[in-house]
Amino acid sequence: MAILGITNRTENWKTARTFAPLFEYRSAWLARRLLPHRERARIQPGDTHLELFWCGLRDHLHPEGNKLHDEAATLANIYSSLFGDLGKRVMGFEAGSATFKAPEGSYDISREGGPSKLASNLRHTEIDIVVESPSHLFIGEAKHESRLGADGKDFLTHQLIRQYVMACVLLNLRGESRTVVPFVVGKKRNDLRRTLQVQFMIEQKWMREENVLEWSDIEALW
Repeated sequence: MAILGITNRTENWKTARTFAPLFEYRSAWLARRLLPHRERARIQPGDTHLELFWCGLRDHLHPEGNKLHDEAATLANIYSSLFGDLGKRVMGFEAGSATFKAPEGSYDISREGGPSKLASNLRHTEIDIVVESPSHLFIGEAKHESRLGADGKDFLTHQLIRQYVMACVLLNLRGESRTVVPFVVGKKRNDLRRTLQVQFMIEQKWMREENVLEWSDIEALW
């Protein structure tokens, strides 16, 4: 039932309502769905934990009272090690006639102020759905009516790429060796697959094509 008869169209409400039934042991069902068939038996009920609207780096820094500027050089070094040529890969990617658009210097850690801009960007990165298991970190972006984000003011301009980078950098910072498994969920699978960010993630082998999902795929897990 809608409040005042008005349909709530926000993505956060759609995400919370759809994924809430998967809290506790049911989150293992989602994790299994996101892995190849041969790997699904590795995930058992009780192995997984689900959270929504997760700001991993921000909350990692908070308990220790760490200041972001104190961590900027460390984050920049990790980024350089894992994603040193990311800017070239992003700006050189083509899908048909489509190419990425980003301001000059995006993704370039050597630019003036690069480390601090990266650190700030990572700190403010939120991931809609996160499931952890002993061996994996599953990160999901939910889309209902809006498009995948791209903000020219961000050091990491494109939303899916930024989330993947944040998860990988954070795991490295914490000394974790889990595999990051991205996924997206939205209204129409084919529409999501046609987006440049999804095609880039698949081409980089960071995302499996099978992990481009529709809302009904999640509802089928309840």
